[in-house]
Amino acid sequence: MPDIRAKCRQYRWTLQQDGAPSHTAKNTINYLKTENVSFVEPQMWPPNRLDLNPVDYAVWSTLQQQVYHNRKCTTVDQLKQATVEEWNKLSQRFIDEWRRRFTRVVHQQGGHIGHITL
Repeated sequence: MPDIRAKCRQYRWTLQQDGAPSHTAKNTINYLKTENVSFVEPQMWPPNRLDLNPVDYAVWSTLQQQVYHNRKCTTVDQLKQATVEEWNKLSQRFIDEWRRRFTRVVHQQGGHIGHITL
């Protein structure tokens, strides 16, 4: 949590998790509540909605492109360093798109949004 808070500073943010058992465990939920973290409660998160997870719909592919663009990583350490460098350069726009995607899912009453231009 300290890293997230340091990165977000003045921005309002909400923690988004998936349905992994470690994310939905009572201890995890209690911890988030104790830390006064704004988060989507497990029962409120739609199952199998990769189109609502910024990491899945945008970040991984962009990160991969940036890590390998004009760069040849020959060791695991080089790959790790390049990944961290590019991660720190990622734009907030991926997160900003989430609200538009979520609104479209609500408008579609939970239906598929892949065919809809956002």
